[in-house]
Amino acid sequence: MRLRCLVLLLATGLLAAMALAATAGAASTERFTFTFSDSDPHFQQCDGFEISLDTTLSGAVIVFFDETGEPIKVIVQSRGADTLTNSVTGKAVVNRFVFEELFTRIDGTDEFTHALVGFRFMGTAPGEGLFIQDVGRIVYSPEEEQILFLAGQHEAEDSDVGAAFCAALS
Repeated sequence: MRLRCLVLLLATGLLAAMALAATAGAASTERFTFTFSDSDPHFQQCDGFEISLDTTLSGAVIVFFDETGEPIKVIVQSRGADTLTNSVTGKAVVNRFVFEELFTRIDGTDEFTHALVGFRFMGTAPGEGLFIQDVGRIVYSPEEEQILFLAGQHEAEDSDVGAAFCAALS
C-alpha cells in the first residue's frame, strides 16, 4: 500500500545515490538511518466517511558494495506506525509495522531481487484487538509485478487492506 511505495521509493533513491557515490571510491559498506512522518487527511474513501492517515517511520539502511564500488545488496530496516482516523466519528486504529527488506543485485544486470520479512500490517483497534495481520516472508519478482513466494500469515492481499481499515473504522 502507501507504506510499501514509500519504502520502495526510499530504497530506489538510496540505490541511485549509492551508484553515484560508488564512482567516487569503493567502500565495503555504508550505513544510514532515516526518519519520516507524514499526514494525509484524505487517505481513503470508505462508505460514508473518509480515513485520515498519520504515519511515523524510522529505520536504517545498509548498502554493500562489490570490489568495483557497485551496490550489490541493500538492507532496509523499517519500523513505525500508521494512525488511521474515521473523519465522521473520530474513531482511530493503529497499524504498527516492523520489517526488513533485502534487495540483492541480479548478476550481470542493474535489477535487484526484493524480499520482505517481518510485520507489514499489525492493525489493532482499542478494546477490540487485532483486526489485520500480515507477517512472514514475501519474495517479489524483479519488476515487483508478482509475488514469487509467501511464508507466514498473510490475511489480506494488498487490494484488501483498505477494506479491512474501512471495516475496522466503521
